[in-house]
Amino acid sequence: MSITPSPSILNLQSLDTSTDDGSQYYCLKGVLLCFLWYISSAANGIMLKKCLAVFPFPLTLTVVQFFGCAALTFPLLKYQRVRGAFSLTKGLFMTGILPLSGGKVAAVFFATLSIANIPLSYSNTIKASLPLFSVIFSKLILGQSHSPKIYCSLLLIIFGVVICSFTEVLFNLAGLLSAIIGTMATALLSVYAKKAMSDHNMHYLKMLYFVSITSLFLTLPFLVLMDGGKLLSYDYGALGDPVSEIFPLISGIALTNFTQNVAAFGFLSLVNPVSYSVANCMKRVFTIAASLVILRNPVSILNVLGMATALSGVAFYNKIKLDEKRAEKMTLPTVMKKSVNHSNPLYAAHLMPDVPLKSHTAYVMNGYTNYNHSLPPRLIS
Repeated sequence: MSITPSPSILNLQSLDTSTDDGSQYYCLKGVLLCFLWYISSAANGIMLKKCLAVFPFPLTLTVVQFFGCAALTFPLLKYQRVRGAFSLTKGLFMTGILPLSGGKVAAVFFATLSIANIPLSYSNTIKASLPLFSVIFSKLILGQSHSPKIYCSLLLIIFGVVICSFTEVLFNLAGLLSAIIGTMATALLSVYAKKAMSDHNMHYLKMLYFVSITSLFLTLPFLVLMDGGKLLSYDYGALGDPVSEIFPLISGIALTNFTQNVAAFGFLSLVNPVSYSVANCMKRVFTIAASLVILRNPVSILNVLGMATALSGVAFYNKIKLDEKRAEKMTLPTVMKKSVNHSNPLYAAHLMPDVPLKSHTAYVMNGYTNYNHSLPPRLIS
């Protein structure tokens, strides 16, 4: 599926971030998106925990998150004027969107179920084991090999999670298993997304919209079967005033879920995957600290030690991946700039064969000559 650059993007002066102004802009944008991602993620988890304490319907709240994300992404797509925002081929839907939506349903539902049964800090510590499952699935699906240092970091993560599990005051087996399944689904989802999205150049908001709305329709039948009767017979009078007690929390959950998804995708569009993983590790630390301060769930010294050990393992894993990326770049052959005429539209056509020559000419005339041979140009404003 080919994507032609939108006119709004072509009217920009330059996408070359090598200038001082461009570097400062993208740096500031990355910091703001990262901060928004951290705040919305922590707020989403805390509100989920509070809402589930008085409204024990994890599947219903899963549907709420998908509905909110789809409903709020729709006007954002309109505002951004993304080309072909609401068009989708059958092949892309069957091979890309549908499998991603199935994984998204499993990841969000089991994550919500784990928050309903165990403390938010413990749930996020288990989620820190994401690199473990990513390594396993990348080996099984993509056939990737990993260094001994990577496996050492994974052992550190496992050791930390085990310490947390044995010292958790509010331990619950169902919550532990839900968190593990949710983390496995997230890891499988990320590995498959890399494999599927490499064949399709799709705007991240468009992907988020179609994955959210497909996940919503996949979840609705289970909502009717599992929570339909319970919701009708539930004693809402015990909540006092449902409008003032539950509705603000449900609205906040939908809004923060949408915000953290957009912020995470936007941040990922500005940085490389390793930097994203490092930021994701720090997000876990921020969420755990926020939950301990706001929710005040009881923790022991050994429990904190287990959290620190698991997060240290994640940090070690990210450091190793970063070193490997740097070593890989050092071994890649460099190409002298004088060997290629960057002002020739045919050069852009060589890098983007699926985009019409007319668009390449517009790119060159507007100053878009900072191409990357291995990645498509950034089409996100």
